[in-house]
Amino acid sequence: MAFESAYLNLQQMELLRRVRLRPRGLAEGTFAGPHSSPYRGTGVEFSDFRPYVDGDDIRLLDWKVFGRTDKHYVRLYEAERNLLTYLVADTSASMHYAGEVIRTESKLAYACRLAASLGYLVVREGDEVALTLANSRIDEHLPARSGMAHLAALLRLLGDAQAKGATDLGPCLEGVFRRITRRGVLIVLSDFLGPLEPFWKAVDLFRQSQFDVMLFHVVHPEELELPDVPMAKFTDPEGSPGSFRTEPQEVRQLYRERFKRFVQQLQGQARSRGCDFFQARTDQNPYTFLQNCFLAREAART
Repeated sequence: MAFESAYLNLQQMELLRRVRLRPRGLAEGTFAGPHSSPYRGTGVEFSDFRPYVDGDDIRLLDWKVFGRTDKHYVRLYEAERNLLTYLVADTSASMHYAGEVIRTESKLAYACRLAASLGYLVVREGDEVALTLANSRIDEHLPARSGMAHLAALLRLLGDAQAKGATDLGPCLEGVFRRITRRGVLIVLSDFLGPLEPFWKAVDLFRQSQFDVMLFHVVHPEELELPDVPMAKFTDPEGSPGSFRTEPQEVRQLYRERFKRFVQQLQGQARSRGCDFFQARTDQNPYTFLQNCFLAREAART
């Protein structure tokens, strides 16, 4: 199937041809797949025995055990399930920022590009992926499915995404949590410029249910280092009243320290919960960035 999407470059995806999204825990998919599962089934790795009951497949009987004990037992194997991945992309107004001096695509466009690539990686492996677009509420939710037709629907949803409204991802993540029935991988793409206490409480719901959680902090380079301009007007991108004008040089050091502390707090909260945390700059090649993220993730597994 050919895709027409502004956010998926299949030629660039060749950089990720060896990348696999593997859960750190056990997968709870809906059909057979390549990932270890807590469910018992008829996979390739032996797990245990249990007594035979009427209706069991006689092909699972272990005749060697019968010969020793004169009792019928069936062999149990570790089932393999497909992976469920839940993508949540922040569509709040602050994600519209694309720079004043250093022009890049917007933070939302970059997040959508990452989400499209991650969705492709999941579907390529025969796994299932869901997508939620949210700001202070859930705007769109595409339930988890597999297959290229589902990926095409996901790409269309990303293509229609618009940055608007305030950021409050905590209640949105709780809404996603209520919609799902099996654990897997949660991936959040956001600038995290909103209330963080309810956000971390919602992340805790997923971690307590043994979800693997990956957080992508999407930033513009001008958020890391104020641009060198003689005068600038500072406003809230999400519409709160009040603004001020000043020379960036006058506030550069204070801003740099506060933003650095903000990022360190995000990293610390993620680390304390066992979440992966990656900072995604909009001036980076998104495919090289993802390649490096997964290399680091795999290195952490060994």
